[in-house]
Amino acid sequence: MAFFEKAMDITKKFGEVAQSAAKTAMQTAKEKSELAIEIGKLKKDILVENGKLNRLYDDLGRNAYDIYCGNGDYAVLEPLFLQVSDSLSKIEETKAKIDEVKAMYGAEDEDEEALEIEIDTEAEAPEIIEAKETEDKSID
Repeated sequence: MAFFEKAMDITKKFGEVAQSAAKTAMQTAKEKSELAIEIGKLKKDILVENGKLNRLYDDLGRNAYDIYCGNGDYAVLEPLFLQVSDSLSKIEETKAKIDEVKAMYGAEDEDEEALEIEIDTEAEAPEIIEAKETEDKSID
């Protein structure tokens, strides 16, 4: 009878350890997924700002060419320069927020590689892609 009691105690302790390990693993997975989601949202914000920057650079180029050809006014460029500076500042602020989120979750650079959400910051902003899809559908 003592043998069965010891076996039951060992089984009970094993179950408690396994349950504790499972809870710890679930908590870690939850924290990492929250981190990945938060960083993903911030990276999406950077992607959108980069889309705005691309449009601003296009406008700057067109206006600069018009000025070069004698058909434009320098006053047009200043608001565009200010918008570019604003977008660049927003990108830097967002990168700082990403670092804050990493610090809050205690994430290291190696952790981010495991959680990396692929976002091409040189790609077009989502609203541009949606507009193109709408145009493509209306052509058909």
